[in-house]
Amino acid sequence: MKYILIAGVLLLGACKKNGGSSSNTPSPYLTIDDLTAQEGNSGTTAFEFRVSLDHAASQAVTVTYSTVDGTAKAGNDFTAATSQTLVLQPGETEKKITVNVIGDDIKEGDEQFTISISALTNALVRKSTATGTITNDDTRVPIATTGYDAPTSYPGYTLTWQDEFNGTTLNSAYWSNQNGDGCPDICGWGNNELEYYTPRPENLFFQDGKLVIEARKENYSGKQYTSSKILTAGKKTFKYGRIDIRAQLPKGKGIWPALWLLPQDNVYGAWPKSGELDLMELVGHEPNKVYGTAHYGPGPGSTSTSRGYTQPTGDFSDQFHVFSLEWKADQVKWYVDGNLYSTLNKADIGALQWPFNESFYLIFNVAVGGYWPGNPDATTYFPQWMVVDYIRVYQ
Repeated sequence: MKYILIAGVLLLGACKKNGGSSSNTPSPYLTIDDLTAQEGNSGTTAFEFRVSLDHAASQAVTVTYSTVDGTAKAGNDFTAATSQTLVLQPGETEKKITVNVIGDDIKEGDEQFTISISALTNALVRKSTATGTITNDDTRVPIATTGYDAPTSYPGYTLTWQDEFNGTTLNSAYWSNQNGDGCPDICGWGNNELEYYTPRPENLFFQDGKLVIEARKENYSGKQYTSSKILTAGKKTFKYGRIDIRAQLPKGKGIWPALWLLPQDNVYGAWPKSGELDLMELVGHEPNKVYGTAHYGPGPGSTSTSRGYTQPTGDFSDQFHVFSLEWKADQVKWYVDGNLYSTLNKADIGALQWPFNESFYLIFNVAVGGYWPGNPDATTYFPQWMVVDYIRVYQ
């Protein structure tokens, strides 16, 4: 859905003593109405904003207006208007301001732009702003067609498991959903997260041979955001090897996608004693940087080793990238697009317990909010998508 907003500037029209005309007739008040409509799938759709006077004027009323970008952008979502003039002739009480909205077939969230009245003659302003809503009428997510693709083989390794996500449903032999907000045991999943995870097709679906997790801004089960979280616990576990995950990531303040692993059995005790391996995490206000992290330590809080990789150009939402973990006894390495950026050896953590020589399972999720990314703000665009092309495990 998209919105059109007209800036709230109080303008007083030029008027003569005794009400703005040569008679004693008072100057009319001008109002511009809000508008909600769909954008259409192609071409343009005329959004017609009603401009009205509470009574006819004895002189022509001239309105000067312009469009201003909001979350909708001129040239992409609508055709800009700059210092345009609308005239209501004597006796007229209503006319239309027309803005052409550009249609497409891509699923979008609510967007907005502004029509701002900058000048007005022979009338007073009662309402100089209008909020127009361009409602989404599409279902296709904008999935990138470019990006890095991993090799299909590595010396010394054999492909032992993969999920190419070419079906229309989650493969229940591999994956389960973890739903809810963590309550009552660990509300906010221990991170002060704001989302409620669901298995609904609104939050998890398939398109063009890709898995899509959608984070949405909506009221659901007492939360203001929804998303999805899937895991292979009890179904597919891994010990050593190379894991390649090709994904296109979301962005925006408060958005927190993650591809990570937890121990199948807490051999050394509850978290963090038995470890956590974060293959990839991104905090949405840094859309060009990802992190690889290992959590360990005696608890109750974790000791961790975390290093970041910054994309040289663009950000991780522009196209697909491959996030990899190469895991051996007493050693873990992190890669982006085949570039090694972090290595952790057992010797690096000294006398602390090294918990990473055990079996772990995979987790994919997109969190909203949390101690690390902070909460979404007015700049955060919803919905946001993490699109996963494949996961391949070599051992």
